[in-house]
Amino acid sequence: MAHMAKYDSQLTELKNLLPTAKNILIALPTGADIDKLAAGLALFLNLKQQGKEVTIASDDTITVSESHLFGVDHVQKTIPTTEGGNLTLTLEGVAASDNSVPALEKLDWYAENSNLNLVFHVLSGQTFQPAKIVPRFQGSGFNLIFVVGSPNLNALGNIYSTNLPVFSGTHIVNIDTQSSNTSFGQTNVLDSQSSGVSEVMVNLAADLGLALDADTASNLLAGLFNATDNLTNAKATAETYMAVANCLRVGGRKPQPQTAPPAYDLSVLMPKSQPVSQIQPVDAGDHITPVNVSPVPSGANQPSPEERPAEEGVISETVEPEWLTPKIFKGSSLG
Repeated sequence: MAHMAKYDSQLTELKNLLPTAKNILIALPTGADIDKLAAGLALFLNLKQQGKEVTIASDDTITVSESHLFGVDHVQKTIPTTEGGNLTLTLEGVAASDNSVPALEKLDWYAENSNLNLVFHVLSGQTFQPAKIVPRFQGSGFNLIFVVGSPNLNALGNIYSTNLPVFSGTHIVNIDTQSSNTSFGQTNVLDSQSSGVSEVMVNLAADLGLALDADTASNLLAGLFNATDNLTNAKATAETYMAVANCLRVGGRKPQPQTAPPAYDLSVLMPKSQPVSQIQPVDAGDHITPVNVSPVPSGANQPSPEERPAEEGVISETVEPEWLTPKIFKGSSLG
């Protein structure tokens, strides 16, 4: 079945960058639920299969309920530092198609107090107006950053706040379903109609030509079921079921319920024999003496007379003495 590209218009630039991107960061927000973690891990596994160097980072500690996801042991709380790598200041929109800068005569720099000043000498009559100045630290090594399920960069916690140069100097792919998202990426895949980011990721992977396998599909199924309360809430649409079908088709496994429903033992509804006492005959010559063993403690749970089978000889605690006399027939008493 041919895939209907869903996010092609948003992915034009990313499709050009992804083939040559060697080192990729996937960043998750604090408080990420299973939907977001599963989507991030599915992307992590998918890009690893493409031969990429991939780091996935979250400021949170992984919980037991998330430990069943494939690749979860690769989630880091920190990312590699820039280690003071070379800094490039990119001035966008000032170069010609032949990579010359027609308006610029020369570039000087000088230090003043604790500042470094760059002086761009502009030719007379020319305009030199950069559209944007972007700092890039080569030491970070990341060619792309995927931010999954975060309304803004601050929601990443320490992953962002302690690595500001990394984020300011790298192309960011922003994947989210929240209407409060601030469109902070250079590529923004925002779909508030989807049940969650796992549903977005199923379509995104197809649009980028990333094939799902059983492990990535199992992660995405866990995310889809988490976002829709096992496909029962209003977020589950026809698109959601299509995403589930695509994951199942490649061998994805549906998640096991976190808390199994109580097992009902139907045998408790059946009448049971309560061993109130067992009468064991003790040979004392010509007569038999009944001996009571295993008395039932006072207050023990015993069936009411109505619950007892008619043929069952249950001895009550207040019996007539002659009832306890065993009916013993000796050979001499028989005709």
